Amino acid sequence: MKSIKKVSLHEMIAEEIKRYINDHQLKRGNKLPSVAELTAILNVSRSSIREALRYLEGIDVLEVQNGKGIFVKDNDELKIVAKIAVEQEKNYLLHISELRRALEGKAVELASIRATDHEIKEMERLLAEVISLNDEGIDSSKEDWAFHKTIYKASHNPLLESVAESVSETFNKLWSKPFGIEHIFEDTLPFHFTMMEGIKQRDPAYATQEFNKIIDTVEKTVRKI
Repeated sequence: MKSIKKVSLHEMIAEEIKRYINDHQLKRGNKLPSVAELTAILNVSRSSIREALRYLEGIDVLEVQNGKGIFVKDNDELKIVAKIAVEQEKNYLLHISELRRALEGKAVELASIRATDHEIKEMERLLAEVISLNDEGIDSSKEDWAFHKTIYKASHNPLLESVAESVSETFNKLWSKPFGIEHIFEDTLPFHFTMMEGIKQRDPAYATQEFNKIIDTVEKTVRKI
């Protein structure tokens, strides 16, 4: 079974506004009801309406002109659906990234202190395999996830490892070609090396700093999609 994505209130409101555009066959440049009218029509707060409008502006469906009103910018059904799907996927991946920063950041810190020599060698082996596969243009997502799982194991905190395993299917959304793009997070590889160096040198502050650079790069890449 697939995990069920939570839909925020502003996304539901955005969907209703999109339906209003379609039902009334509004075209590019046509004016929509005001914020006050939309509040009454949808029976939600003004702040929720404004958040939904910002969301729709961000994906070029609407244009809000101060003092003039709200206007349709793009009413192509297929394009709107695609834009909303991409935006929802981006938000979902960013939420996963936040969770990963919290869990794996702690695992990296603990692994820097507690990892055995054998575990460090295993991390190095898996990281070398990831690099080799990437150089050959082969999908390395399985090996990459194995590398990060080894960090959780090396934390020697069974509860932390168990929690990570319980959300592994969710985490794999970041490893399984999001948006259908191969090697989407290739820019994070240099920081994998420096994080690994921090773990080897038993320097939790440096290792965690470099891990956060991985997450920063992931989030920057997702936001640019």
